[in-house]
Amino acid sequence: MEIDKPPKRFYLDDNQFSFTEKLIRREVYLISGFSVGFEQEHELEQKITEVKKEFGLERRHPVKRNLQDLRKYYSERHEEALFDNLLKVSDDIRSSMLKTLSSGNLKTAVLVSAIVRLIPKGKPGLSYQRCLTNLLQRIANNTDAAELSHSVFLDFFKEDSTAIAACYSDGFHFGKDSENNIYRAGSLESKGFSQCLYFGKTIFNQFLQLADLVTGCSKDFIECCLKKKDFGRVTKFFPLIMPLLLKEGGTNKPLRVGLVIAPSVYYKALEEGYNQVLKQIS
Repeated sequence: MEIDKPPKRFYLDDNQFSFTEKLIRREVYLISGFSVGFEQEHELEQKITEVKKEFGLERRHPVKRNLQDLRKYYSERHEEALFDNLLKVSDDIRSSMLKTLSSGNLKTAVLVSAIVRLIPKGKPGLSYQRCLTNLLQRIANNTDAAELSHSVFLDFFKEDSTAIAACYSDGFHFGKDSENNIYRAGSLESKGFSQCLYFGKTIFNQFLQLADLVTGCSKDFIECCLKKKDFGRVTKFFPLIMPLLLKEGGTNKPLRVGLVIAPSVYYKALEEGYNQVLKQIS
């Protein structure tokens, strides 16, 4: 069946890091990933599988930014030699997988949302909810209703996923979150999104593996910006997704659209870092 107005698929992952600012420890929470059209999803998966085959892997073999997370997976399947080889080509396979997002005629977009807060005493659930709200608002602003529902997929959270699912549900039904932050684009329902937030496990889903890589290099970029570190390794991976960052219509400016951070005082550091990376790769 040919679809006149195909829906979008959004694949997201989370990450976090801490830094010290004026002798105060702060925590940064991220949710990031990419979108792909429903009609191009199969093509993207084929490209990911082809990359894995080039490095001696099968479709089922997972790849992540932190490959050490996968040691148990390969060990349990008696594929230690394959894992050891994967470690040797880690940078190359990461780069090749990220390049699939911009290969051929694929129409993809990258989205990054970050929240900076004081080191919390409790669980970070509320910060991730705020991250998701900020991301969903930008997605809704740049998405029109389609013939079928748009879908958002997220890696299973380490803690209970109920709160993050409720956050999405509030956006779907009411166009706001639990803190009464209003979606300017209206409810997700009015923009043609599915009523469900879908969860998966990264090691078993190629799209979530790609989202993990996007989130990893986004985290590295933001961390260098806020810690004022050298952008050495950032220039190896982050430039592969920079052209894909969702941007303000008719401009080349991703800040506040595809690259979002709160509080807004941190945009200056991100803008300076973004321009510095552009200068280094030009």
